[in-house]
Amino acid sequence: MNRLLILTTNFPPSKSIGTQRILRICKFLDRNRWKISVLTLKEKYYPEYNGDDSLPEFMQDVSVTRTGKLDVVHHLLNVRENIKKTDSGEDSAAEKPQKTANPVANGKANGAVANGVSLQDIGYKPAEKLAKRSKWQVLKDFFTDILQFPDKNMTWLPLAIWRGFWLIKKQKIDVIFSSSPPHSLHLMSAILKKLTGARLVIDFRDPWARSPWHDEERDANSFEKWKHDKIVAFERWVVRQADQVVLITQEMYNDYVAHYSDLPKSKFRLFNNGFDPENLIQFDGSEAETPRTRDKIRFIHAGSLYKHRDPSPILLAVKNLVDNEIIDRSKVEFIFLGAVTDHQKHTKALSEDLGLADVVSFISKVSYQKSLEYMANSDVLILLQPVTKLQLPGKFYDYICWDKPILAIAEEGSATKNVVVDRFGVFANFNEIEDIEKGIVFLFDNPDYLVESIRENRQFFNMANAIKTFDNILESR
Repeated sequence: MNRLLILTTNFPPSKSIGTQRILRICKFLDRNRWKISVLTLKEKYYPEYNGDDSLPEFMQDVSVTRTGKLDVVHHLLNVRENIKKTDSGEDSAAEKPQKTANPVANGKANGAVANGVSLQDIGYKPAEKLAKRSKWQVLKDFFTDILQFPDKNMTWLPLAIWRGFWLIKKQKIDVIFSSSPPHSLHLMSAILKKLTGARLVIDFRDPWARSPWHDEERDANSFEKWKHDKIVAFERWVVRQADQVVLITQEMYNDYVAHYSDLPKSKFRLFNNGFDPENLIQFDGSEAETPRTRDKIRFIHAGSLYKHRDPSPILLAVKNLVDNEIIDRSKVEFIFLGAVTDHQKHTKALSEDLGLADVVSFISKVSYQKSLEYMANSDVLILLQPVTKLQLPGKFYDYICWDKPILAIAEEGSATKNVVVDRFGVFANFNEIEDIEKGIVFLFDNPDYLVESIRENRQFFNMANAIKTFDNILESR
């Protein structure tokens, strides 16, 4: 029997989409051929931890080892957060969110006007500069960035290497597997390969140095450029160390093969994400907090709003449609389900200022099972993937379980468009408000669009079947 060590921070109690990929691999990989061990962090490092240490039943024969990590950054972050709270007055009585600069204030989608109303008209203006930080805060931020480079999980490296080396030797591990993000996991797994000689398979769910989100960061200042140059070097090193490099979309596969043309093409493998077929059990709506009737067409985006994942163009499109009575505002609702990070904290206030409080709602992050219930009780599911063309959001694989058409708001020529169009739903260009409006109207009028096609085409992404590809990758030499 072969022995596999999975090195990951995407593991319960984490609710990340990366956790679902790891759990599905553990669930469906043939136990007659593979003995699985997992090396991960102690529960206390996960904000979601509520004291429940239980794992799914299918994980009972998986050996799980948890370790601590160096807490220097954790303590520095606590100090920094306390400074931020003091400076911003967060400890005072709760106030209505203030208007903040909207990152879509420039460009084609950014300058977009809904029913003659622009972002500037409602009081949103680009920030000229960030509030000046104290020297103490600048120093804290600098050292935090250094200690968290290339990402915050780097502080796990010493203990991950120490315990990983011990596990590999004791359990006679044949293959080490790491999946990113966080990309620092690949540095740890590559070091373990160098120390032990075990085979290494690395999995990129998102590009690392190849990510377009790095473009604006590396141009910010010399420090950011230095970090980007190091990331390029790190990626090249781990790719060279790996026996197999796994990409989850055809577009990512093509991009990496072309970029690393000096390496054998056989090193790179395509293994899509996939859905758990058990999720195909339909909710009838009776388990929902509010029993569902189709008196409104419900659009749901399930997942965090962060970085460039900005729903502002959707909000502007919705305002145009309801103000012009193209869609009856009493017959439609939009739900954004999940965390809203600082990058997108303007969106709730923007929705209110656009007069959409009765149409648009934001619901804080919920459990994975609860998010599935929301999906099951929707009519249309929204994929929002601007800027990058290589990735397909992980939530796609949950969406396709529910016989609901997808509204993919993304870039032209993107993996998201290529997968969704004509099989799972419709595409709208993120940079074209009018295009988004057309997509919304079409699915409002046709909420059962492509249901039979969805049922047929999703079988390609059934992890119970696709896992055979992963098994083959693990055995490749």
